[in-house]
Amino acid sequence: MLRALKTTIGLLAMLALLPGAREASAPTFGTPGNTQAVPGMVQRKRLPERELKDDIPPSLEELAKLRVYDFDPKTGIGVDGFTLWTVDDLLNPAPAEQAYLRLTGKNLEHGDYHLVVHTKAAPAVEDLFFYIRYDQDLWHPRQIETGTALGFKGDKLFFGKLNVPGVVCVGVSRIRPDINGGMKLAEGVVCEVVFKEREFNYKPVFLAHAPDKPRNRATNIQAYLDPVIPKYYHDSGERESRDPHDCDVVLYWEEVNTGDYNNDGEVSMTDLLPITRRYGRFPTDAYEDSWDWLVDGNRDGEVNRRDMWLIEENYGALLQGYRVYRRPADRPRGEEELLTHRSSPMLPMSVHRPTRWNPTQRNAYRYYDDCLPPGGPAREFIYRIVPFNASDIVEGKDSDIEVRVMVSTSAVKVLETNGGKWSKETQAERSSFVRGREKR
Repeated sequence: MLRALKTTIGLLAMLALLPGAREASAPTFGTPGNTQAVPGMVQRKRLPERELKDDIPPSLEELAKLRVYDFDPKTGIGVDGFTLWTVDDLLNPAPAEQAYLRLTGKNLEHGDYHLVVHTKAAPAVEDLFFYIRYDQDLWHPRQIETGTALGFKGDKLFFGKLNVPGVVCVGVSRIRPDINGGMKLAEGVVCEVVFKEREFNYKPVFLAHAPDKPRNRATNIQAYLDPVIPKYYHDSGERESRDPHDCDVVLYWEEVNTGDYNNDGEVSMTDLLPITRRYGRFPTDAYEDSWDWLVDGNRDGEVNRRDMWLIEENYGALLQGYRVYRRPADRPRGEEELLTHRSSPMLPMSVHRPTRWNPTQRNAYRYYDDCLPPGGPAREFIYRIVPFNASDIVEGKDSDIEVRVMVSTSAVKVLETNGGKWSKETQAERSSFVRGREKR
């Protein structure tokens, strides 16, 4: 028996040393000072440390987003009125990476200008993200092409955004650097941009917007009665259960911000990183599926370059919370009321996005509405949930969703959810205790 036990222990020790045996260990994603990198990603300190604390509401100063238009030109690389800044995974300036980048340009025929970004004595970097700032009253970016500094087409993913006024957004990321390593060439071209000497003439994509379009509507919406009302207390300080005349409502929903693959609240070029780190993975192979499900944006069953189009479609969308509006179901939208933030009424939204970053968890929200009049017969209300960009005080366009609920002292029932255009209701779809009302 003792010999068999020793043999078993020896075999377990040998298995622990086999390649890949440690691959499924707990990822370091979430530790301060780390990128919270996807499993298999080469560990590298990219993001600033974040204090792990309770999810308290952010201040107005914390909600203010630093934009590329606010960057100091003196901190970038400049040539002929063009300026380049490298940024980190949170789109903050990262001047250290500019030490091995060069920016050159020359005039072409017919008023064109050829700008080249290339490396000089660069280490084996795995990805580069940078902005190129230009005068939009003088130049129109006509074309962008990738170079070979970080590899050929099958070695990397390249993203170039030309229709942001005054800015060219560029991201290059090596595919599976845990297997293929970083760039092989210390000197090479990262990308080339051709500008036309005329005013910016694209249909602009502004960075200051909230998630828009119907695909970014909140999902999995629920409503229920709050089981314990915190405003009723004994003299001893203990909390009582529900007052029988109250009908306080809790709304629950989950966020949607398509293209936000790193789950930081903003769709940007840095969302390439999760794609390249999980490239070729399947969200249904029962191996770290929570990582792959979020990155498989087009839901074709595999993480690959086809998931990049959602970054392009939703670029610049910043989600920092939601606004919740309420009105009686028989009143027009113009009479709806904006519900204030429960713990920080000065915030311009009803509920804030969790401040603690979790790269794989779908963020869920709850709003507790205790301002409904108590008692009385069953009533219907319409809640409207709208994605919100607090930094620029902008609501999502066409991404709001209306929820019709019926409230009584004993139950809350979601009668219908819709994107603001109500379909004709049938009697079968209505609850048996809904009061008679003209169909919309």
